[in-house]
Amino acid sequence: MANLQKICVFDLETDGANPDLCSPVQIASLIIDPYKLEIIKDSEFNINLKPSILDEKPDYIYDDSDVLDFHAKVRGCEKTKILEDWKSYQNQDNGWKMFVSYLEKYHIRSDKKSCFTAPIAAGYNINRFDLRIIERLSTKYNNVNKEGRTSLFYPRDVIDLMNVIFYWFEGNNELKNYTLDNVREYLGLGNSGSHDALNDVRATADILIRFMKLHRNLGNKVKFKNAFATASA
Repeated sequence: MANLQKICVFDLETDGANPDLCSPVQIASLIIDPYKLEIIKDSEFNINLKPSILDEKPDYIYDDSDVLDFHAKVRGCEKTKILEDWKSYQNQDNGWKMFVSYLEKYHIRSDKKSCFTAPIAAGYNINRFDLRIIERLSTKYNNVNKEGRTSLFYPRDVIDLMNVIFYWFEGNNELKNYTLDNVREYLGLGNSGSHDALNDVRATADILIRFMKLHRNLGNKVKFKNAFATASA
């Protein structure tokens, strides 16, 4: 059964490591054409958001967290600069509306949209992290379906590239670990610009497309039908 849903590769950079508490400070995404397995032209999305805690407590400085140190190391600046930038970003509710509007452009139907016409969510380690944040914010902003789950993405399928990598490498010791940084390095993509959501989305999409093309190629050569049937006497 051929997939009809477009595939949205997305990534969140956040102000903390707990997906049940943190706020996104960057949302980036792009869309993959399910027929051609190519990135759709001009489909990139990238915004920066003010953490919600800074709306509630403008003087909050993350004293008990190393999150500012992490972002400062990634960007090569002082952590005071990170906090200053976060305070200047647009409010979460405005940025969320922009993301919702962006995704609505990539439903498979324009006349009657629902979660069943929405793109498939894809990314790296999104099951454990990014999607949990999406679910929480979808509840906060009332973007949920009848089951109380996010209506932004197709409800049946999720493509987590970390799982795909595991399927291919669980039987050998070539990978040191399953972080995106290590996978990028191993595959020859390098880590320039890593931990910027848009750069990570681009790398994830490139890797995912390559594996999906491999799966299609191999799938056409493997005889699945009746593979478990007993041979006739």
